[in-house]
Amino acid sequence: MNTLCVVKKENVEHLAAMKHLTVALKCKQRDIGFAGMKDMCAITTQFCALRNVSHANLQKANAYLKHWSIKIGNFESVPWSLQPGMLMGNEFEITVRDIRRVEIRKRKDCQLEERFVPYFSEKQIDTIVDSIRTKGFVNFFGEQRVGNAGPKDEIGVRPFDIGRAMLKKDFTRAIDLLMTGRNKLNGEYVETPKMRRVRQLWKESGGDPAICLSSFPKDKMVRERTVMQGLKRYGKPLEALRCLSYSVRMFWINAYQSYVWNKMATERLKLGTTPLLGDLYVDSQNNEIKVVTDPSCVSMTQIVLPLPGYNVQYPNHSIGKMYRHFLEKEEGIWFLEKDKGVKVSEESTAKGGYRRLIVLPNYIDWKPVEQELAGYVKTAKFTFSLPPGSYATMLLRELMKSQVAR
Repeated sequence: MNTLCVVKKENVEHLAAMKHLTVALKCKQRDIGFAGMKDMCAITTQFCALRNVSHANLQKANAYLKHWSIKIGNFESVPWSLQPGMLMGNEFEITVRDIRRVEIRKRKDCQLEERFVPYFSEKQIDTIVDSIRTKGFVNFFGEQRVGNAGPKDEIGVRPFDIGRAMLKKDFTRAIDLLMTGRNKLNGEYVETPKMRRVRQLWKESGGDPAICLSSFPKDKMVRERTVMQGLKRYGKPLEALRCLSYSVRMFWINAYQSYVWNKMATERLKLGTTPLLGDLYVDSQNNEIKVVTDPSCVSMTQIVLPLPGYNVQYPNHSIGKMYRHFLEKEEGIWFLEKDKGVKVSEESTAKGGYRRLIVLPNYIDWKPVEQELAGYVKTAKFTFSLPPGSYATMLLRELMKSQVAR
């Protein structure tokens, strides 16, 4: 029997939370089963299934976890475990404050100008929410997956940069990128001075893991510390990366696939927002991926784009050609299938998959929290549920892209 529980964390990165749980519960990371990863910058709750954890350790765990803004509870014995891929969806509750509307006016010189209008009516919010409810939104991957947008010399390394190096089998480069890390966001450093010092030592020492390990801040940079320990022990970049869990290693590969998907989704939408001959779609009757031969028989919510890999087909029109040109000619990446007579590590390829271009929320609703005038909203709370893998930030982007102040 396993123990099912609820894990609540506040502003804690997923891997760091798992590390704290292993310490508190006196277990190994593989004994903690979960269906998906939660964002760091949020208050999140999720189910976890625990194996080989004593009742006594469960009772004592919160005394340690509370120091790291983590709490566990609602214990229940179950005859099954949890693993990635079993997630049915995510529920969100998000409060948006200081809501303002963007008003666009044409000046006398025929130029358009924007100005903030401090009030937003309940009717206007209802209209936007109804549109998302019925038409959905573009299913882009969020910045949590691919990294922040902006100049590379300012933003620093993004997750897909590491994934790209791994797919090119350049594991030395992947570790160097991991240790280079992020830089600034909106002009502000995103890491503490101690974290930046570790990254500087990596650069100054010519990549000496022993020097870096002596300077890591406590309970920070968990991935980097683990890889440095592996590099010191084994001396081989790939073996060092394999000291991380499979899900963490694949996160970077998935980030690169997501980066490519976002680029191709943008290009596909330039062709229009209705199904096209040669698009790929999900057959609702058998869940198979098929090529559109009659656009009038398919809805946009059925259209999918591939996450690149060795076991996917590409659209039978210009976007399919664009995938191949970008991956092979511009990026120099080929996804090779394992067990086909070619030695391929799992860290340098991917099977691929498919993702809906437009996604509908399972449900969405809202209510005013604070009003300035009758019928006009200053603060609102939005509650909604999304399918696995869809991002709340992308729904909010759709909510705010037109009239709500950006």
